[in-house]
Amino acid sequence: MKQLIFWLAMASAFQVAERPRIMIVTDLEGVGGVNNADEQLLPGQRRFEESRRLLAGEVNAAVEGAFKGGAREAVIWDGHDGSRTLSIDEIDRRAQLIQGRPTPASYYLEDRLYDGIMFVGQHAMAGAPKGVLAHSQSFSVQNIFLNARPVGEIGQVTAIAGYFNIPVIMLAGDQAACEELLALQPKAETVAVKRLAGKGSTLSLSHAEAKARIEAAARRAVQRLSEFSPWKIQGEVELKFEYYPESPGTPAAVLSRENKQVSPRTVVYRGGTVLEAFEQWLGK
Repeated sequence: MKQLIFWLAMASAFQVAERPRIMIVTDLEGVGGVNNADEQLLPGQRRFEESRRLLAGEVNAAVEGAFKGGAREAVIWDGHDGSRTLSIDEIDRRAQLIQGRPTPASYYLEDRLYDGIMFVGQHAMAGAPKGVLAHSQSFSVQNIFLNARPVGEIGQVTAIAGYFNIPVIMLAGDQAACEELLALQPKAETVAVKRLAGKGSTLSLSHAEAKARIEAAARRAVQRLSEFSPWKIQGEVELKFEYYPESPGTPAAVLSRENKQVSPRTVVYRGGTVLEAFEQWLGK
């Protein structure tokens, strides 16, 4: 009997260890019901607390779905407004929260540290057709190119995750953001919680419906984890930022062999890997 109990305990421990670890990357502009930069994105604005509540609801739905899908751990990275939008008293008790500045070029990742990445509240890249509050890092950036391929924050995180052999498996955000991820990870689960319905208007799901769809998608994504592969960028990398002409304070590049300012509006960063290129951009 003692031997049977021992082997059952060992089998249980092995099963727990085999269950996946999930990282959830958050932002605010892609949350359902968020569409006004003057009222909903920053502390002190009239509807900012509403936005935070809606984000927490969508994030917790993703956590719930991840655990229902078989995850053993869910770590949330607060990715909006300098990593200071979420609060630990508002997230699912089973989850953990990363906050702090500055965000490292690695996005807190290490080789296979997580088994999958999920986006919640994600927006599309600057200039994306039909994007809601679309931008790339800031509203002063017109384009970002990764080895001549246009990318936004979705592509940046997906590329860094791929460097660490981690696939992106799910995204919840506006319709344009969903399409942006699917171009990089065609098998990913996506939930379009809103879409552009006019020049500045959006059509959003109810919060309850958005949460239900996010939970279901997160559960499916974890259950399908073996189907996903990381987005890998091989060889040397060129990372190019182009700023809008009217943008004030376009940052001057650190002139070196790795990066250079090629025009008043364009700065290029280079590295032997995608991580090195991003480290150059951040001055690491």
